[in-house]
Amino acid sequence: MFAEIDADTRWQDCMMVTVGIALVASPFLMEYPQQYISQNAFATGLVIAIFALFSLFTPGLWEEAVLLMLGCWSVASPWLLGFSDNRSAALIVVAAGGIVLISALWAMKDEDRNRTTSDSFEER
Repeated sequence: MFAEIDADTRWQDCMMVTVGIALVASPFLMEYPQQYISQNAFATGLVIAIFALFSLFTPGLWEEAVLLMLGCWSVASPWLLGFSDNRSAALIVVAAGGIVLISALWAMKDEDRNRTTSDSFEER
């Protein structure tokens, strides 16, 4: 049912779980001034952590694509939601989103490489 976790190739998902949990905790630790900033960080972090956990145990490209979109949302959300003037909140959300974005791209590259390698072995 679940694929074995390969620590060498799934470290990106572990990192994204950690970033998601940190983003969930950030409203409680940083005490953001507006509730919508806290809600955005909490909800985005929770969804990132859930999808990264799911991707950790059942690796596939679609999970990484969702995480890539969540990373893009996190990076853009300070400007889209209008809290870019709150530097600490914006920095945390943008940094977390950047880490998720880069990790998702890296995981997609690794997943594609693993599929290409396994396909070439099956052809032999």
